[in-house]
Amino acid sequence: MPDLYLYVPHKSPRVAYTFKLIFKYILMDAWQVHIGSSWKNFCAFEGPKISYGKKGCSDAMFIPNLGFLEESGYRSFTPEVRGYGDKCVLFPIETNEGLDFDLPAAVFYVVSRYEEYQCLSRDAHNRFRSKDSLAYKHGFLDWPIAQVWVEKLAFSLRSQFPTLARPKKTFEFLSTIDVDNGFKFRGKPLWRNLGGLVLDGLKFQGRQVRHRFTLLFMGKADPYDNYRWLKRQVKRSKLPVRIFILHTTKGKYDHAVEPGHSDYKELLNKLRKIGKLALHPSYSCLDDPGRLILEKQGLQTKLKRRRMLHVRRHFLRIHFPDSFRQVHEIGFRHEHSVGYSDVLGFRAGVSVSYPFFDVERDASSTLMIHPFSVMETVFRYYQKVSAEEAFRQTELLMRRVAQFGGRFISVWHDRSFSREAEARPWAELYRSHLELALELKSENKG
Repeated sequence: MPDLYLYVPHKSPRVAYTFKLIFKYILMDAWQVHIGSSWKNFCAFEGPKISYGKKGCSDAMFIPNLGFLEESGYRSFTPEVRGYGDKCVLFPIETNEGLDFDLPAAVFYVVSRYEEYQCLSRDAHNRFRSKDSLAYKHGFLDWPIAQVWVEKLAFSLRSQFPTLARPKKTFEFLSTIDVDNGFKFRGKPLWRNLGGLVLDGLKFQGRQVRHRFTLLFMGKADPYDNYRWLKRQVKRSKLPVRIFILHTTKGKYDHAVEPGHSDYKELLNKLRKIGKLALHPSYSCLDDPGRLILEKQGLQTKLKRRRMLHVRRHFLRIHFPDSFRQVHEIGFRHEHSVGYSDVLGFRAGVSVSYPFFDVERDASSTLMIHPFSVMETVFRYYQKVSAEEAFRQTELLMRRVAQFGGRFISVWHDRSFSREAEARPWAELYRSHLELALELKSENKG
């Protein structure tokens, strides 16, 4: 016998996907749920139940259904919004019973990134702009808003049906690192370093001159070669780390060590000792799927792997739905690009991993989306705040993930672990946020 009976008049692909998202991925299978379309069977069921339709009944919880999840395909549409911040809801209605908004429709809208399917204005890198999102405009970007709504649902259900078990919340953590350079000077042809030495001198950049000179002629370590230090931090914390590395020749926005250079093999060996490696496709892969295939195959060969399953786009250059169809079709099963490059927060409204839903095809996929909420370059280059202020903001979001459950994913870049003086506060911030993650995991177990 199910713990909960859910009545829906029409079990569309979106309805099935959304309730699976709610009960399996957010509430973590806290209850055994039966979804049926027979009103007679629903009314006869004696136990906790929800009516998601146009009408309710006295012994069931009622969630209004405005019909959005019964649609198929995409249409240019923006739902009504009420409230601000964590009090914000989409698809509101005036009612005296049950919830006062179409919660499943709201969850689907933010998690599917419906608003990005018709993006009329993009930034300089051809990306959806964070300031165009409903989350940014209505102040809920820094809340895992879909989980806020689902917690409200769970609380209302347990208030009406006390026999339902309390949903369990877990806090998980994943540190991810994008290796955009690998080394600052190593891995480049000698003529380029010599030319750079001359240019640095002409620009009176004394520190750069010293770094290049000592590397080229005195055998000193490259400023970005601080991987031994990074390995110590990861080993001490015992927290999982995934590293995304470029596998491409030099381009306008691609500056990593080239795969054909002898230093590339050494770089891979250093990184392997820190975390699991994955592909960071080059900048132009957004417009060139063939190049993405070659880079995937090339890195697989270098790592002597049969498969490469995880990917994060360089510069977070993604388009819905094409970018996700593309990576899935060539064999990726885990996508890590859902987040913003210029602001913090929950782009998809959740801190849990979830399967991609293609709005145009009206179908779910086996491609898992792993959204992140914090990237250190937002602090360094957009907000331009101190590492202390960055920690305060990171802690706020991390504690919200602990509050609502899920996995906190952070993004860091190799240059923030540099031996250079300006990087030291950010390296210390990295260590501090690992310590905070350990503290929150311990509290969660307690």
